[in-house]
Parts: sequence; C-alpha cells; structure tokens
Amino acid sequence: MSNRILEVSDLDLSFTTYGQRTKVLHNLNFHLDAGERVSLIGQSGSGKTVTMRTIIGTLPMPPGKVENGSIRYEGRELLTLSRKQRNRLKGTGISIVLQDPLLSFNPVLTIHRQMDDIVRYADMRSNKSRSRSARRSHIIDTLKKVQLADGEHILGSYPMQLSGGMRQRVLIGMSLLNNPRLLIADEPGTALDVTTQQEILNLLNTLVSEEGLTLLLITHNLGVVREMADRVYVMQKGRIVEQGTRDEIFASPKHPYTLELMNSVLPLYGDKVVDVADTHHEENAIEIRGVNKIFSRKIGIIRRKTEVNHAVREVFLDISRGDIFGIAGESGSGKTTLAKILLGLHKPNSGEVTIDNQNLDGFQGSTEFRKTVQIVYQNPGSSLNPRRTVADQLKVPLKFTGFSPENYHARIEELLDMVELPRSYASMYPHELSGGQKQRVAIARALSCHPKILVLDEPTSALDVLIQNSVINLLHRLRDEFDLTYVFISHDLSLMRNFCNRVAIMFRGEICEQGRTRDIFANPQHPYTRALLSSIPVITAEEERLKPVVSKAERDAVLTTTTELTD
Repeated sequence: MSNRILEVSDLDLSFTTYGQRTKVLHNLNFHLDAGERVSLIGQSGSGKTVTMRTIIGTLPMPPGKVENGSIRYEGRELLTLSRKQRNRLKGTGISIVLQDPLLSFNPVLTIHRQMDDIVRYADMRSNKSRSRSARRSHIIDTLKKVQLADGEHILGSYPMQLSGGMRQRVLIGMSLLNNPRLLIADEPGTALDVTTQQEILNLLNTLVSEEGLTLLLITHNLGVVREMADRVYVMQKGRIVEQGTRDEIFASPKHPYTLELMNSVLPLYGDKVVDVADTHHEENAIEIRGVNKIFSRKIGIIRRKTEVNHAVREVFLDISRGDIFGIAGESGSGKTTLAKILLGLHKPNSGEVTIDNQNLDGFQGSTEFRKTVQIVYQNPGSSLNPRRTVADQLKVPLKFTGFSPENYHARIEELLDMVELPRSYASMYPHELSGGQKQRVAIARALSCHPKILVLDEPTSALDVLIQNSVINLLHRLRDEFDLTYVFISHDLSLMRNFCNRVAIMFRGEICEQGRTRDIFANPQHPYTRALLSSIPVITAEEERLKPVVSKAERDAVLTTTTELTD
C-alpha cells in the first residue's frame, strides 16, 4: 500500500437538476501505483471526465453529490478534506492537462505571467520566498523538461502566438512546475494532428520514466491507449465494466462493450479496411488551378521586417462530382486555408477556382453560391448558437436562400428526418443534445438549402469512435441519396482511408501527393506521407507491422518548418 498513489473505492456520485436526482457513477473501484500509466477509456458520457473532476476537486457540489465511497491520495482521504486543504494539493500533489490547450490559457496574458502566477501561489502556500529571477529560472528549466529549448521566446509570447503542439507542451510544463506526483491527462492529443500528438505522447512517456510521475490518461482513442497505458479500465454508463493490463484488454477483450469499442476503430491497414468505391463522375465539381495564398505581417520593434506565411502554394486539384475527396495534413499545412478559399472566405493572391462550372470570383457571395456550397465545422458545440433552438438554427440558411416562411416548418421536419433525429428535437437547445446529435443538427443545417458540395472540416474529431461511425454512416447515406460531393478536411488518416475515394496530402501549403486512396495508402511516395502514416496510433500488432517505418531523424527532417523573413 505504501506504493499506492491513488485509490478510488466504492464511489457513487449523483447529480440533482430541476429537483431530480440522477446517479452517474456506480460503485467505482480503481487504483494507480507509483510510476504506472493507467488509462480510463469509454465513449462520451461514460463518466470519465466526471470521475477526473471528482478526484481533483473541481466538480461543483451541488449539483454533484458523493453518496458513498472513498478517494485516497497517498493514503489521505480527499473527500473529507476542507476546500482549502484540497486546493493545496492542486498542482503540487495532483496536476491536470486538459484537452484543448488554447482554452486552458488566459488569452490576454503572456505565458510568463501565467506560469509565474502558479509558482508564486505555490510559494505563498508553502511560505517560500523566491525572487522573480529565481522563479523565471525555474520556469525556463521546466520548459526544457518538456522539450521547449527557447524558453525566453516562449515566456514573452501570448498563447495565440504559439502552435498547438507548443501550447500543449507549455500546458504540460505548467502542470509540472510544482513537482506533482500524479498527472491526469484528459484527452491530451485529441485537438492535435497526428505528428504533434505523437510528440506529446512520447513526451508524457519520457516524463513518467524520468520525473517519477504517475499518469492517469483519460481518452477515447484506443490507439493512444495501446501506445501509452500499462493498465486499462473500461467505463460504460458510470461503471467500470472491464479492467486488465494493456495486453489483456487488446488481445482478448471480454465485455461486449469493450468489443464494440474495439470493432468501431477504423483500421489503417489489414483485411478489415473498407475499400471505398470510386464512384465519382467525369464532370468536375471543383477545379483549382495554380492557387496561391500569402499572409504577411510586420514584425520587430520598428516593424522593418515582414513575416511571410505562404499558406497555399501553386495548388492544382480536380474534384469530380460525387467524390469524397480528402485533404490531409498536419496543422499549418494549408488545408483549412484552402477550404476557406473554396468557401469564398479567403481570396487567393493568384490562381483560379471554378465551382460547378462557375468562376469563384463572380460566384462567391451570391444566393446561388450559398445553395451550391455549404460547410460542416469541426466542433458542433461552438458552431451552433447556444441561445437558439434546433428549429431556429435550421431556419437561418433558409432565410438567406429564398425559402418562403410558410415552408419553414415542413422543411425543418424534413431535415430532421434526413439526419435521423426525432422531429420533437426542433424545440431543443444545443446543450440538451449529445455531441453526435449536435453534429447531426450541423449537417442538417448545411443541407437545408439543397447544396451540391459539402466542405467537411474535421467533422468527427470531437466525437468518440462509436458516435463517429454513426455520423460517417449518415454522411455516406446522404451522399448516395442526394448525389453530394464532399471535400473532407482531416488529419485522421485512418478515417480518411475508410471514407474517401480520393485523397490529397498537403505539406507546407503544397500538394505533395494525390491520387486514389487505396493507392496512396498501399504505396506512399512522399516522405511526408510516410511520416504521417507512421505517426498514427493503431490497435493491433498486425497494423503496426504494416505501417511505414520512419526513423525519428527522418521524421524530424521532414517535419521541420521554416518561416520566410523579408526586409
């Protein structure tokens, strides 16, 4: 028992809302020993995050209430501690790394100010007195631990000036500032592309071995669990339904829910891979000819230098009617900029875009353009207006595309039927819906004005594997039923392999490789494509064997980015 860091025993927890009590955690039992990497897995709503917030003490009480059980950290009962005593453990005994690093920072404060506040607060609680320079040195040393060598530059930056991977490293550094023993990582790679996620996972593994940390990993990404965890607990509806070592869970899952999770993971290689039918037509829905997009800004104290970001470079693409055309690449590769050009949100510096046989220059902004091209965004929680009902969300595009008001009600019911939602949901608000239901509403809104082309910008990255599969099946049905063309933007190559019939890989703004999906995956030609494929976590040894072998030196050489500076 002296080696035990955390022990949760017989934990029952309920929520009381609108006078009704609902039990959400049922007789929860699990533990972590020193130096272990333990993963808690399950789909959205299974109780993972509620469990994490109960452990760290950030769950509101009320409406939450612990009805029974015990949570012990290093033998101390946490549930009987005062709020002040509990707060003293945060960041010192137990630290947390949250899912979205951008939302974890104050956007108007520099990184130094935010990290320094954490150190000063811990010093104040422990009656220490360190000078500003001593605190700064400690912060820079901590940043080096998370492989951020240029600490001075990082500390003077604001969160928005850092890449996603750098923000996640800084967030991990913040959690390590006061030498915790237990680190809780809540979906630490979900908001990142595969190459950056791989770097973060390697970093966490290094910290566990070198800093003596114990890691509780909360995720629904089973590939990440296979690479990271020593032991695994599977949660369903607030209960732990299966537990075991990583090898036991992945080699021979016993519970039907665990089997369902495993079978829902889209394979990257092997016999189970879905070979998407190449059913596109000869006629092109989109033609892109030599498109360039450059962003620039003045930098330096006297603004004499110009920082130039060539986001899209000489892109040529033909997307045929009926295609599910995937555009893949890591963050910053230019894929979202290209999507915004297609939507008329960015004007290219040069080149030509033709959509539905019309030049984009004279087409964008018109009612006919809105009827031709629509978008489904990555996170339905932020793309839907929280103050509008589902019916009100669906009315907005109808108002701008010539539908008469007397037809609104019938069209809204028709749209809900299309996306397999009950018609009664028309009166509900986004917060009353699950993640998958919200994304179905977002798809219905995009379909409301009978578009021919849908731009899908990471439409399932915020969803767990079970909900993701239901949304993908829906998109397949809608494509066949309405003869839609999809432009699918993603960094999830496993999903792209099983959803797209053609794919283009973007690297530093350029199309480095394109062709039929089956050909690209069977024989990737470009080193960057090989680096992307080698970075994807998989759940079977057979898929691991079939992935391209790319050394760390090769990957680093390919993925190193540069910034152009001109006087």
